[in-house]
Amino acid sequence: MMMEFEEAPETKKQIATSNKVIRKKRIAMAAALLLFALSSSIVGYSALYRPLIQQQRITATARARIVQTVQARATHAAQLSATVTAQNEAKATAVAYHQKNYAEMTSLSPIINDDLRNPDTYDWETGSGCSFKDSSYNTSVSQKGFFLPCIAQNIQLKNFVYQVDMNITKGDAGGLIVRAHSDTSRSYIFVVGQDGSYSIYYYEGNHKKAALALAEGYSEHINTGYHKENTLGVLASGTSLDFYINKKYTTSVIDTTLGSGQIGVLANNYKHSTEVIYSHARVWKF
Repeated sequence: MMMEFEEAPETKKQIATSNKVIRKKRIAMAAALLLFALSSSIVGYSALYRPLIQQQRITATARARIVQTVQARATHAAQLSATVTAQNEAKATAVAYHQKNYAEMTSLSPIINDDLRNPDTYDWETGSGCSFKDSSYNTSVSQKGFFLPCIAQNIQLKNFVYQVDMNITKGDAGGLIVRAHSDTSRSYIFVVGQDGSYSIYYYEGNHKKAALALAEGYSEHINTGYHKENTLGVLASGTSLDFYINKKYTTSVIDTTLGSGQIGVLANNYKHSTEVIYSHARVWKF
């Protein structure tokens, strides 16, 4: 005979209680897993993601600053280049202007064309280091630190071009004198050395030594050494004096002290006894 099995009431109660415990454990475990997952996410964000974002921001800022610096430097370089270019263009324009003036003036017939072979109506100084010798005009100075002027005393000029051929045979330097006042020893002096140097002075004194430098430098146009001919020129116009070596523009000075005067040549002893020969003095007036 088949008999129906039936659990005792106590057993059913135990089973029900056990199921509740299991469900609670599962819920607690699920909650723990969820909390762990959330905690892991928060830790991952704090430990990895947020620093990564911050680093990326720092990197981006640094890159932006680098770009700005590079751009600023590029802009400065471009401005500097443009400035240098403009200065070079302005200098080239000025040189071309002065060169053109000199070329145009000296292409005309001079009012004075003196070969300086012997004394003439222009009354070039003689004696004390100034003399005509071997069909040329000779200047010499032996005292260290002094220059010797040799003036054409019968010429007074205001605006003009003055040009002479110079040949240094011994010592340091020769040159030209313009707007000279022999009674007061005032003048402008253009000194050119056999070493390639040049200087422009305003001289005022009676001991023929002290002078105020207005400009100086070295010129590639100078034929250096002894027994080398150099053609020196001065274009005087108002307060402006332009200087030329071998018919090439060299430099300019502006000075209001002397507006007119005599012309001449010189021998300059910086450190060594000096002798200079001059020929072919030319003057153009305007």
